Amino acid sequence: MSHFGRSGPPDIADTYSLLVLNITFRTTADDLFPLFDKYGKVVDIFIPKDRRTGESRGFAFVRYKYADEASKAVDRLD
Repeated sequence: MSHFGRSGPPDIADTYSLLVLNITFRTTADDLFPLFDKYGKVVDIFIPKDRRTGESRGFAFVRYKYADEASKAVDRLD
C-alpha cells in the first residue's frame, strides 16, 4: 500500500510525516495503515528499502494531511 497504488512518488507537500522506528522487516504498509488511519487521514505510508537487497530498512514514514491528526497519533501510539 506504499503510495496507495500510485506510480511514481507521492506529492508530500503540505503533509505531516511521522517516523516509525523498529518495524519488522516483514511489516508492510497494509499492516501499518489500520494502526494509523484511526487517528486521521493517512495520505501515504513509505517503507524505505535497501537498494542492494530490496528488503525493508526497518522503519517507515506515515504521512497525514493535518498536523493535529499526526499529533494525535504520536500521543496515542508513543
